[in-house]
Amino acid sequence: MHVGEFTRITILQLTMKYKVNYHLVWEAFRHPRVFMFILAGALIIFLTFLTQNNALEIAISGIASVFIGIGVNNYTSHETHLLDERKLKSKTDELLRVMEITKSKIGRLTNELEEENHSKIRQEVEELDLLINHGIQLINEGSSLH
Repeated sequence: MHVGEFTRITILQLTMKYKVNYHLVWEAFRHPRVFMFILAGALIIFLTFLTQNNALEIAISGIASVFIGIGVNNYTSHETHLLDERKLKSKTDELLRVMEITKSKIGRLTNELEEENHSKIRQEVEELDLLINHGIQLINEGSSLH
């Protein structure tokens, strides 16, 4: 492995590790609370071109930086909210898959227990099946609300 090859692999690995989804960045940036504050800050900055007083320019740029800071803060909070929603959805989907697998296993156990005379075990397994059905129903209702 040559040095150039190592550098190319390392840069490729870094870009894959820190891949940015630009669609989500744009979605968070165009949110009104973000866009309006950053735009207001940028417009306030242009007021500095109308003054000759250094102290006034510093005060105007300070006010503009407050608006831009509020916009950036709103951006990060909105982006964090979107990220949390995606994580919650993926965990809910995973939980739903696990519950469906468990339900199918319980169904197979119930079929095997019907062949033999294990009424108490079959009753417990059927109760577990009802609980899992209820859990799946709650997850499906909760995911349809979002």
